[in-house]
Amino acid sequence: MQQKKFEELFEGYLQNNLSDAEKEQMMSIIQQGEHDNFLKEKIHEMLKSDYVTDVMDKKQSDDILNYILSKPQNEPKVLDLNPKRRRKVIFQSLFVAASIALLIALGNTLFFKQKAIPTITPETPAVVAQNTLIDFSGKQLVHLPDGSTVLLNDNSTLKYDQNAFNSKTREVTLTGEAFFDIKHNQEKPFIVHTGKIQTKVLGTAFNINAKNSSNNIEVTVARGKVQVGDTEKIYGVITPNQQIKVNKSTLSFEQNNVSAAIVTEWKSNYLILDDLNMAEAASLIAQKYKVQILISNDKIKNCRITASFLNEEDLDHVLKVISSVIETEYHYNKAGAVILDGKGCEKE
Repeated sequence: MQQKKFEELFEGYLQNNLSDAEKEQMMSIIQQGEHDNFLKEKIHEMLKSDYVTDVMDKKQSDDILNYILSKPQNEPKVLDLNPKRRRKVIFQSLFVAASIALLIALGNTLFFKQKAIPTITPETPAVVAQNTLIDFSGKQLVHLPDGSTVLLNDNSTLKYDQNAFNSKTREVTLTGEAFFDIKHNQEKPFIVHTGKIQTKVLGTAFNINAKNSSNNIEVTVARGKVQVGDTEKIYGVITPNQQIKVNKSTLSFEQNNVSAAIVTEWKSNYLILDDLNMAEAASLIAQKYKVQILISNDKIKNCRITASFLNEEDLDHVLKVISSVIETEYHYNKAGAVILDGKGCEKE
């Protein structure tokens, strides 16, 4: 009986027909873990559907999962002494969170995509304008279609047109602050619009601070060269550890030498593991949390991990997520070092 009720709630949710109370009931049933197989099948179907693939590629769906896996789960700090049982509990809690997030993301995607499809009679052909603007809000790591990445700070937004991007140019619009790491492409300049200001590059790493609370826009280069200007003139071309500051109202500007490391210090609160092998990931984790990490099986170093931890998660949370993803276990030795153990992965 409960299975039938859950399926009815599930379908109602995808059609956006549930009341708030019914939504809470559905989420509560999901958390009981009795319908995991049903959820896995539905999520798999939804990810392969034409509606979703039109607006969400595999990388974006993976990012949803990684985002959820990086969120704190409010778990008790006491660890079960049985490693196998502990890993199973951790995985189940992460699966529930990921399932709920995917239902929200995919359910809304399907609903709005279905709403956007008009009913057209054969006698009345019509041309339908589709909204192709994609936007990202809040702190997160954004993978752009050209392979570039953008790390958004809190209270920031990035937008681009998925049809126009990577045609003749690669153009995005930023509000707030972000660090850009741009793939080099001599034929397709990368342009960031912040109000009236345009920042143009071919391939480089730089920071833009265009927060609404500030009267200025600051462009700081960490690697490569960046051209800053507006639609009428170029203010200058800057190189590493140089900054151009532009007044939003008057468009007056100044160029200064700065420390790019200090300007981008806000990134140090984040832990970004972007398609790294575990040897590389362990090095970053050890550096951030000031702890020694020892890998007992060299095959673990072959495993690759993609995850973003953007909420000042503690070390145990990070290790639990990684352990659940690549099927390893961890413990601390008497000296306080982290020991990673497991079967590992074969070289690709």
